[in-house]
Parts: sequence; C-alpha cells; structure tokens
Amino acid sequence: MLKFSLLILVGLLWGSQYIFVKLALVDLDPWTLTFCRLGLGTLFLAIICLIFRAAPESEDQRMSRSPWWLIAIIGVLEAGVPALLIAWGQQWVDSSLAAILLGTTPLFTIVLSCFILAHERIRPGLLISIAGGFIGLLLLFGLRIQLDAPLDPVAGAAILIAAICFATSLVLVARVKGHATHVFARDLMFWSALFMLPIWLIQGQELNSTPGWPALISILYLATLGSGTVFIIYVRLVRIAGPTFASLSNYLVPVVGVVLGIWLGQEEIKGSDFIALLIILASLAAARPGIFQRRTDSST
Repeated sequence: MLKFSLLILVGLLWGSQYIFVKLALVDLDPWTLTFCRLGLGTLFLAIICLIFRAAPESEDQRMSRSPWWLIAIIGVLEAGVPALLIAWGQQWVDSSLAAILLGTTPLFTIVLSCFILAHERIRPGLLISIAGGFIGLLLLFGLRIQLDAPLDPVAGAAILIAAICFATSLVLVARVKGHATHVFARDLMFWSALFMLPIWLIQGQELNSTPGWPALISILYLATLGSGTVFIIYVRLVRIAGPTFASLSNYLVPVVGVVLGIWLGQEEIKGSDFIALLIILASLAAARPGIFQRRTDSST
C-alpha cells in the first residue's frame, strides 16, 4: 500500500507544478520565479538535512563518493535549466500543454540511455516507443496549426529542451554513489540555485509591488514540495518498489497537469491535445520496462 501511495504522491507533485508556475508568472518574471524557487528550495532542504542528519561515513565511503562536479552538472540539468525554461516557456504555453510536452521525458531518457548506459540496448519496443512519441509531438504542434490555435514553436521547443535536460540528469543520476538521498537533493538544489544567481541578477526585473498571495503561495509550493521533496520521495519509491514500478509515475504527470490546467487554470484544451497525449502515453507503454529492464532482470 505504501508504494502505491508514494507513486500517486509523486505523480501529483510533479504534475501539479505547471499550474503553480502559471499562477506565479502573473506577478513575477521567469528569472525571479526560478531563482526564488531554487534558492528557497535549497534553504528548505538544508533545514531537512539539519533535522535528519545522515549517518557518519567511513573513510572508504568518503573515498567512493561521486565528485562534486558531477553533482553540480546534475543539479544544473535536473533543476536549474529546466526550471528556467519551463517558467519562460509557460509565458506563452498553457500549463496543461507544458505537462504534455514534459511527459516526453522518458522517451528522451530511452534514447540517451542507449548511448550512455551499458545495460540498455536498442530493441523493437524502444524504436516503436520513440517513433510514437515523436508522432505525438508532431500532432500536438501540427494539429493546433490546423485549428488556428498554434502552439508557440519557440516556447514549445524550450519546454522540450527542459525535458531533454531532465532525461540527461536521470541517466547521470545512475552514476552517483555515496550520497544520502536528502543530502544529494540538497546539493543538487544548491548548485542549481548557484547557476541561476548571476542570471537572475542580470535579467531579473525589479518588483514594482508586492506579489499577490497566489504567487507567494505558488513559490512556496514549488520550493518545498515541487522541487526537493518530490525528488526525495521518488528515490524512496525506487528503493522500496523498484525502478520499473516507480517509472509508472510518468503516466500520471501529464494527466495531472492537464486536469489541473483545465480545472484550476480555466484552460481550453483541444481534442487534438488529448489525441497527442494518448499517443505519448501509449508510446511509454511500448517502452516498458524500458531503461531498467535488464537491470531488473539481472537482479531476480
């Protein structure tokens, strides 16, 4: 029962972030929003690490730790660049469409894992999955043009690049060793905030008035629950239920994003968007168990 609860929680937290980004953008520019999200997220996780201290490490454990630069790269790719691109892109893209676009993250992970991870190889299911996913994207962009409701290509591309960054970081996370989950999450958030600091100082706009409560609550949610906490929960889910089961969260994220966009954001979603969403979800199903199949098989 615990693993199902964690699975649903991961889907809700990751899928709900897009509507909160939309609410925060009413009063904040994307640069300020992103830095506040990452900076406060770092502070939140630092407090978590003080409360729940990691067990003392032996000399061997310290020596086997992954280097700081790998953690920094993952932090920038996992949180820094995607958070900025999503916030920037959602100035022109509805939260529901952003969720659908980012639902392609597992497809990019499959492509990258075939070239980076030794345990994955190209097979028919992966090829079908990749082809189906990109057909879904073409429909999402193309059919909206036919319906005179085009999806901004630059903003859409920015969100897709965010998905590629997520996928790259996921592949690199498999190489990280010797870090407690909450400490790892804190370090990721720190490097992402440090990456964002000079960008915010140069591009961030001066606030003419205090942001409204919806924007403030959205930032607080994104910093505490939509960033570090969900990463900790996801890693916990992988450890107790296995990566194959945890990968099912990829089915929930775009669905939650679409539902909340329509319900809370009063967004209008086209029939073609649902078609694209179904094709992308079916493509994910074709790839299961995907990146972790051979690893899971070898462990049984």
